[in-house]
Amino acid sequence: MTEKQTLQDTLEEYRANWPEFDRPETRVMLGLIRLNDLVLDSTRAEIAKHGLTMAGFEALMTLRSQPEPWQMTPTALFRAILITSGGMTKVLKQLEQSGYVQRADNPGDQRSRFVRLTQKGKVFAEVVMEEVAEHDRRILQDALNEQQINQLAKVLLRTVDKIEAQ
Repeated sequence: MTEKQTLQDTLEEYRANWPEFDRPETRVMLGLIRLNDLVLDSTRAEIAKHGLTMAGFEALMTLRSQPEPWQMTPTALFRAILITSGGMTKVLKQLEQSGYVQRADNPGDQRSRFVRLTQKGKVFAEVVMEEVAEHDRRILQDALNEQQINQLAKVLLRTVDKIEAQ
């Protein structure tokens, strides 16, 4: 994989060659984009150790976050993780073949079936999520102290809340 230019180098180029766009909001957005790339690359590598794709991981985590019996309709699940319906079908087949999910009748709608996390899937999701959470903790604690992590969480969540509300 080709090494990307550092964010600081990119910002230096802006300052030198396009100073009218050397603004705080530009630095924030470029920083968020780079952080997203770094974290996603790192997280993908972590979950790949378990034979999962990012979509499979998100599906398991989304199902596990539901109340028992940890189920959703395929449509609700695909909307929750922002994947195409065709991609969702492929992911669900893989998760079903691994024994992590099963299909269950939907008594409220005979045209659809629930996707339900199995006990094996629940345990697997919890193990993978614990490893990803520990991985995330290490990444953040290598860069920030606890107070800074808490402040960052508050600012990011407040920002997302306000933007989503628009």
